[in-house]
Amino acid sequence: MTDNWKDSGCSVKPVVDRHLSTQNEYDFKYIHDTVYSLAQSEHKIAPQVREALNVIEEAVDKYGQGVLSLAFNGGKDCTVLLHLVIAALYHRLQTQNIKPIQSVYVTCRNPFPEVDNFVEECVKRYRLESIQVPAPMRLALQQFIDNAKVKPEAILVGIRRNDPYAENLTHFDTTDEGWPSFMRVHPIIDWSYQNVWEFLLLLGIPYCELYDRGYTSLGGMDNTFPNPELVNPDAPSGFNPAYMLTDEQHERCGRMNSTKK
Repeated sequence: MTDNWKDSGCSVKPVVDRHLSTQNEYDFKYIHDTVYSLAQSEHKIAPQVREALNVIEEAVDKYGQGVLSLAFNGGKDCTVLLHLVIAALYHRLQTQNIKPIQSVYVTCRNPFPEVDNFVEECVKRYRLESIQVPAPMRLALQQFIDNAKVKPEAILVGIRRNDPYAENLTHFDTTDEGWPSFMRVHPIIDWSYQNVWEFLLLLGIPYCELYDRGYTSLGGMDNTFPNPELVNPDAPSGFNPAYMLTDEQHERCGRMNSTKK
């Protein structure tokens, strides 16, 4: 790891894959090979990985990379999604020379510097072309569409079934009336909280360091706290890491509202 890793907003434990411990652009072939190897394995998470990759490949085939964008705010779910997207793009294009991925980072009020730093690192590692816009979400998405180099027709979103208002979503859903018009693509809609952490830990993918301090769902500094379910006086931060939460229904117990990362 580089000397600047401690300022990058990235997790330092558990062990990060040495190929992913750089602050330079990642080797996309390596990401492809490890992700597709997991998808083709007998591991219990393999079916979820295969399904997500199939959804992303379908989106790439239908829309092309140019008008397919990504919502990325540095949270655990969209970190999983970003890694999957790079794997699927390489699978389709078979080249490191993937065009920068248009992405939107919708910032909350009073954001954690660790989240901002982590997003900045991911922009470099995964070759993102990120536009940062402040919440509220509806206005932010409209601003992103208006300012993107290529107008997005579809946006990949790392929402899951147990998130607020997600119970009836499918892999492909158009936006509701009154919202900016585009196709929402939800590759990990049927993943559980445990699936997310299994994927990140199995592949040694860096994630935002706040999760190692007991945060299980991220918002702004004024409405987000370590999850009380993870209190551990013997841990360095006083809390166990997020991946030790066993009841995903308590994922947002550290939040003062229902929006999450």
